[in-house]
Amino acid sequence: MYFITKNKLSKILYLVLFSTFLNAYDISLEESFNNMLLNNDGLKASKLNIDKARKLKTATNMLYFPNIDIIGNYTYISDPMILDVNIPNISGINHSLHISSNNLAYGVISIMYPLYTGGRRFAASNIADLNIDDANFLFQFKKINLFEDLVKNYYGLILNIEVLKTLIDIENGHKAHLDNAIELEKNGQIAKLERLNAQVAYDKARNKTLESRDSLEVALLAFKTILQNENITNNVEVNHSGITNLNLTSPLQVSKKELENINYYKEKVLNSYPMLKSIETKKLQANELSNIEFANFLPTIGLYGGYFFKDNNILLNRMIPNWNVGIMAKFSILSNNGRIFKYQASQIAQNEVNHLYSQAKQDLLLLTEKTYKEVLFAKESYLNLNSSLELAKENLRLQEEAFKNGMNDSTKVSDARNALSGVIIELKKTEYRYVIALAKLCALSNDIDLFYTFY
Repeated sequence: MYFITKNKLSKILYLVLFSTFLNAYDISLEESFNNMLLNNDGLKASKLNIDKARKLKTATNMLYFPNIDIIGNYTYISDPMILDVNIPNISGINHSLHISSNNLAYGVISIMYPLYTGGRRFAASNIADLNIDDANFLFQFKKINLFEDLVKNYYGLILNIEVLKTLIDIENGHKAHLDNAIELEKNGQIAKLERLNAQVAYDKARNKTLESRDSLEVALLAFKTILQNENITNNVEVNHSGITNLNLTSPLQVSKKELENINYYKEKVLNSYPMLKSIETKKLQANELSNIEFANFLPTIGLYGGYFFKDNNILLNRMIPNWNVGIMAKFSILSNNGRIFKYQASQIAQNEVNHLYSQAKQDLLLLTEKTYKEVLFAKESYLNLNSSLELAKENLRLQEEAFKNGMNDSTKVSDARNALSGVIIELKKTEYRYVIALAKLCALSNDIDLFYTFY
């Protein structure tokens, strides 16, 4: 019979893990984001929205061109038109003249060119330009939102992997403690109760490991969904100690780089946050819409002309001129479209957008300051937890040593090991909170590249 020694087993496991690492796809956060920009359907829809706004802008440029229409008309009348020439008291003048037949047909080329519309064309053109700007701001907003979501999923996956590895180490520690307790019980050095306590602690540790592996499955599914690239994630699966065929290279850690002053980020938010810029464009749009409503009180002036196509063999058609040109002015004295109320509503809309903009500024400044403090607090918490980690490690070492020498019970060893795992996991979660807050701060500043400078 062939037996595998502990040393040989370690070498086999090392080779398996090493070959898995070689075959793994390495991907950083920046590479993940660039990949997502190419594949995300929501972002593609935002790009199409920009294209649509540009087409509508081209449509408004046509307002400066004349309207040219071709009009055709055919009419059938019951009786032809006849002119009776009969002058009383003058003999011999009694004649009927056929002016038309039963069929009347003619065509017209009509040209209308507005010279003055009260500023409607200028306002419509400005609104179209603002719509393009707004579409771009919405695209940027979608982009930074996707970045925040990716950071949560990318580092959330790393966090779940790290937690699973920690719990596996803790489980292995409980297993070693249980094996030790079994030997001590056989030698009569500890009571059965101590061994049972070690068994319970080990079973609880196994359950936590299984629960963590389930959480890792969900985190991996979320990452695959947001990445939307089966070429990268198709063969990625959860194994006993993490994931296979994928290596996330961006580290989950607290950066040594310090933040700028809070005013630096507030200024960036006010100058570049897409949704705030979008509200600014809506302020300008409301002003242009008000100009359009005011134009209803102003005259409209334009040039017009036409050319007639007709059968000159018919006398009635010979009476119609071949072409005409002229200038037209229209001024509405009384209108039933409620123009004064529409103009007043446009003024109210301007005030409404002004208040929305003011409130948005206050909310964003508050959110920026809150996020800034979250970054600082997470970093400070991480540094403070390092001393707790050293204490937990030393406490576990002393409790295990005391248990081996018969000076301690099994429960204290289990509690010490659980306390160590709690500190390690809390450190990882603190790093995660730091990264998430930092990413949000950079997103508020509309500066994704700023995030990469911290690592």
